[in-house]
Amino acid sequence: MYRLTLGPRIIVGADLAKKNLLKKAKSAAQARQPKARTSAEPSFSRRSRNNLIKALNGLAELPDFLLTLSYRDGVNTDPKQWKTDLDRLNRRLKYQFPESWWIWRIEPQGQTGKPHYHIVGSTGQRTDPHDLWKWLQERWCRIVGMAPKKDQFATNVKEIKGDSGKLERYISAPETGPYMEYREAWLNLTNRWGKMNGANIPLAALTSYEVGQETLGDIKDMVLGSIRTQIGELEGKLAAMTDTTAYRDRITLERAIKGKKNYIYRIRFTGDFFSILAPEHIELILKVLEHRKANGTL
Repeated sequence: MYRLTLGPRIIVGADLAKKNLLKKAKSAAQARQPKARTSAEPSFSRRSRNNLIKALNGLAELPDFLLTLSYRDGVNTDPKQWKTDLDRLNRRLKYQFPESWWIWRIEPQGQTGKPHYHIVGSTGQRTDPHDLWKWLQERWCRIVGMAPKKDQFATNVKEIKGDSGKLERYISAPETGPYMEYREAWLNLTNRWGKMNGANIPLAALTSYEVGQETLGDIKDMVLGSIRTQIGELEGKLAAMTDTTAYRDRITLERAIKGKKNYIYRIRFTGDFFSILAPEHIELILKVLEHRKANGTL
């Protein structure tokens, strides 16, 4: 039996990775074969990214704000200094907003490779976005040696409204280069996301089910079938387009189809595949689990 734990937007607790089955099937001789050497590349590991998605989907409420922290060109290439800068800001946030909570992500910026932070969270009190920006601009610029009035690009504050799925996709997007002169720093960076004032983070209530292998497999097949249906509908719309269709609309559909096909691949070959499910699938899975629980067929 497996323990499957569910929240409003998250499911965790089971490993159905095809790759694990393949590993078991490998012969001892194949396992001992030396791997070809490849040059190390910076990356936001799949496990770390999945854990970030879990953290975002495990929230009981939508964050109030999205903060962005930027550096000027020529920033220190020591990733320890980047984290020190964030820690200094965190101390100020805790002092100014004791009930606040935040989840941060660091990633390379644009074509420069220099670091910048995205932070989602809430102050724990009623806060005007512009007032928060003025406060943040002053503190962050002091920390990193920029001029608050001159370097207006240093920070940004957006009030979050609407789609939690869109926010999750934005904050947990895969890391891409180029890394430029910061390549070594990104290689040595240990943590690409984390929590600040974590004790205040509002976590959704979770429900656990004891399920068998067959139920897990059926759930996986159901989700894959749902995504394939969506792909079919999108491909139908794409096929119905004519020469007069706007180029932008065609590209949007093609990208959506590609994204869902990639989503299928991730679900099939990611061990903890439940952590990357879209929130739209949670209701489907809950119905199956409740139905089987009532019939004693979990």
